[in-house]
Amino acid sequence: TITYREHMPMIYVTVAGETFGIKTVKQEAMLHRMEKNYGPFMTADTVPAEKVLFIADIDRTVTVPAGEPLKTFDYALTEDAARLRIYPDRCLLSITHKASSKTFSIACPLRSDSPDDTPAYPADLTMQGIAPPGHILDHLLIFALSVAAVGKGILLIHASTIRYRGKAVMFLGESGTGKSTHSRMWLENIEGSTLLNDDAPAVRISADGTTAYGTPWSGKTPCYRAEHYPLAALVRIRRAPYNQITRLNTLQAFGAVLPSCLPTLQQDDRMLDILCDALSHMLSAVPVYTLDCLPNADAARVSSKALFGDARQ
Repeated sequence: TITYREHMPMIYVTVAGETFGIKTVKQEAMLHRMEKNYGPFMTADTVPAEKVLFIADIDRTVTVPAGEPLKTFDYALTEDAARLRIYPDRCLLSITHKASSKTFSIACPLRSDSPDDTPAYPADLTMQGIAPPGHILDHLLIFALSVAAVGKGILLIHASTIRYRGKAVMFLGESGTGKSTHSRMWLENIEGSTLLNDDAPAVRISADGTTAYGTPWSGKTPCYRAEHYPLAALVRIRRAPYNQITRLNTLQAFGAVLPSCLPTLQQDDRMLDILCDALSHMLSAVPVYTLDCLPNADAARVSSKALFGDARQ
């Protein structure tokens, strides 16, 4: 639990080894509303400026760049309308909350073409005088972190993730295909398995390997664990009238994993290139499978045996 301190300059949140700041004059209220899911990732200690990836300054107003954007991408966020506008030097994500008709935005500077240009940068949030609903704040911060950290080999992946024998396994798939159900089958039938995150875990890809991290963003399942484990495998779930797991080759693996990476990150060619490079490094070492399955205990046993050689469950 993080206790509010008078004149506390910043809320610091650390995800996948990177720290970002949240700044507002209404710091106590912001701490209170964020504590449930961000609490395990917060620190009350001051972090040196050079170690802060970005700052979300909630009290600053987002300035819309002059001129037309290079690209506009519209999509739905539950019942709310989201619009991403990409400019030469920045991208602007705006979400209009259907219930209140208020629009909340974040502006993220884009990297230059220099591979060594990885500075921290300010991300400006405008809240119309109030903090946004929790799901909108989460989405804006997920986007800001993704843009800022992709060059460091950090990706947020839409997946349900379990921990077993000191390693992590990510279950991928379109919404409704059974990612969370398959994780639940593991928890109920594979002794020693636990849930790490049920919606948006992070991975950090480095020369030492790929590590899976819990995050403050776990969808409808309250699982906010500031833990990390080596990533053992990624498994794409597909509904079928039988249970069968198949390992994919590198090209098939790329096609299986890319759709589970943040779609907004793929709208800018520069970010997409960096994303694909990071995925290529990860998939050269981490196996990827498809699991055609029923939502039953046998499906968990089939995948457990394939990944860990465990036939005793």
